[in-house]
Amino acid sequence: MIPKKLGRFEILKEIGRGAMGQVFLANDPKIERQVAIKTIALPAGTPEEEALETSRRFLREAQAAGRLLHPNIVTIFDVGEENGVSFIAMEFIDGVTLDKHARPGTLLPPGDVLDLVTQAAAALDHAHAAGVIHRDIKPANLMRLKDGTLKITDFGLAKNPSANLTQTGVLLGTPSYMSPEQIQGKELDGRSDLFSLGVVLYELLTGVRPFDADSISTIIYRVLYEDPRPPAAHNPALPGEVNLVIERLLAKDKSRRYPNGVALVADLRKAFSSLPPDTLSRPFALPAAPASPTGVATRRSAAAEPGAPDAGVGTRSASRRARPRAVPPPPPAPTPLIAHHPFKIAALVVSVAAGLLLFPRWVNRAERSHRSDTLRDRVAQGSGAPDGANPGGSGVGDRVQTAGVLGAAAPRAAARVGVAVETVPKGGALLLDDMPLAEPRIVLAGDDPRSHEVRARSGCMAASAEVTAADLATRTGPLVLKLEPRKEVVGINSEPAGARIVIDGRDTGKTTPIEMELDLCDTRRIELRLDGHLPWSQEFESLENADALTAALGHVVLQTVPRGQVLIPKPKGYDLDVYEGTKKIGRSGEPITLLEGRHTLTLRSEKVLMKETVTLAVAGDRTISPATTLPDLGRLTVQAQPSNCKVFVDEVYVDVTPVLEMPIAAGAHRVKIVFVPNGASKEMTVSIAGGKTEKVTVRF
Repeated sequence: MIPKKLGRFEILKEIGRGAMGQVFLANDPKIERQVAIKTIALPAGTPEEEALETSRRFLREAQAAGRLLHPNIVTIFDVGEENGVSFIAMEFIDGVTLDKHARPGTLLPPGDVLDLVTQAAAALDHAHAAGVIHRDIKPANLMRLKDGTLKITDFGLAKNPSANLTQTGVLLGTPSYMSPEQIQGKELDGRSDLFSLGVVLYELLTGVRPFDADSISTIIYRVLYEDPRPPAAHNPALPGEVNLVIERLLAKDKSRRYPNGVALVADLRKAFSSLPPDTLSRPFALPAAPASPTGVATRRSAAAEPGAPDAGVGTRSASRRARPRAVPPPPPAPTPLIAHHPFKIAALVVSVAAGLLLFPRWVNRAERSHRSDTLRDRVAQGSGAPDGANPGGSGVGDRVQTAGVLGAAAPRAAARVGVAVETVPKGGALLLDDMPLAEPRIVLAGDDPRSHEVRARSGCMAASAEVTAADLATRTGPLVLKLEPRKEVVGINSEPAGARIVIDGRDTGKTTPIEMELDLCDTRRIELRLDGHLPWSQEFESLENADALTAALGHVVLQTVPRGQVLIPKPKGYDLDVYEGTKKIGRSGEPITLLEGRHTLTLRSEKVLMKETVTLAVAGDRTISPATTLPDLGRLTVQAQPSNCKVFVDEVYVDVTPVLEMPIAAGAHRVKIVFVPNGASKEMTVSIAGGKTEKVTVRF
């Protein structure tokens, strides 16, 4: 049944339906815009206590997500409950979800995948900085608009880590995309969403899921205990470095994953940089999948989606050890071959079945063995991780130094050259081509022609140098790196754009968006100021990396200053112009809109020589009038003998004498009379009374 209204929203039609509720297109009559209304409705017979808790969780978590304002996150406008139906009113968008592009025949060009993941990572960084975790990142919740903009939808599972809103024993999320810690019910942070984004990235690049299986229980087992095949095994066109990005994203231990989306995007860009530019705009052409032995094409299991029946709880994974089941001999057949050799035929069938079960296991074992051999080659050169462990560093620069491409066989160098590395001051981590060094020493193959970057980092200090094998062969002493304060280029952006950037109270003259080089060892206060908006500021201590600066400054949402109105009464007999500083902002008798706060206004009438200053406090959404009494009109007459004189009132030239019955505001005025022939002058203060005429006569 479709309701006519939910809250103030007028329901137009149903546009979607799921297991937990419906989605409607609705109209917001307050501002005449279309919105999407998502409802939650529990099945009949749900215990009242469970229904109440689910509704509370739905509304509270939607309210948490409603704090997020980001161009790549669907905006939540309102939440509410009516007649037992909880609902969220959100931005209505028209686009295609990414599950359309997560199949082999519809993959996007790699450049588009990089752009979409970049947008998703920026949106997740924004949410995580606000303390909100999505918990259900998957292709169906990532929508691509016609202009290429990505929108993250369905924050219905989003959760503030400080809130205890998840029921005990309830698994929230989609198993194929859940992180190990989410499956195990452990405390979550932003790295859980990045794991899920890694699964999405794997699908967009290969058209297959990294943890697919025929039952939910098997999927969960694989997420917890098995490493997926490298994406390049499904898509040979991928650069080898992409394997390392995925490997780090899908690490079981969250401490080994990327700390944020910025680091992920930086490595992914490096990985794609080795592709020829023209291939970035062409979809991947995957090799045709081989037919299954039975002649039936393999398909993705429907059980991987939530709500599908668990077809085999306790079913062993194909990669786990499986014992071939005994196959009964075939029934008698009229052919002599089968009739006389039944046991041979049965043995052949058993062998084929065992091969089909164990072949994927052998393939995975061979791939893991090859990766282990590659890592041992790295360790042998003094720049790799321990055998069997993932290397540290950025995750993309890690490569076999004597091979240059992940997966290539590493030739053994006949001779090696090495040199010790020292830092001034002492201490800090050493890296060779972004790979941590096991000891303060560089070892290269003697015939290696390439240039390598050696870097040292200690807190906010850093140093780097380029070395070659020829350099090391001729060096007589250690390589000394002098640590200096690191400078990083940080993007500063605001919504809306155009905010002035003020650092430590000094206006830099620059406005957002912009990239600025900042010294990471400085303690500084950065402010963004934009007329009509509340100023934003934050102090940054000395930093070890630029991630905190990037996360804080990459997308600052400036709040609009509330506005109120001022009404200056119109005095009897004349009009007033209203100025703030030198800018005319209105007239008496007309409402004047001003930002909330204190304002000093000048009320002026040149016609009757009236000028007065008032200070008032403007409050948002209110209209006020200044507590001041405006003067009435009087009149001034000025005569002189001889009459060839100029008359000035309050330093404003009025006329030549005689000046008769000139309208003037009541009050004290300074009158100056100048005899033109010789420049002689006389000055006096004249008090004008309302409704009366004041006469001034002078003689020269």
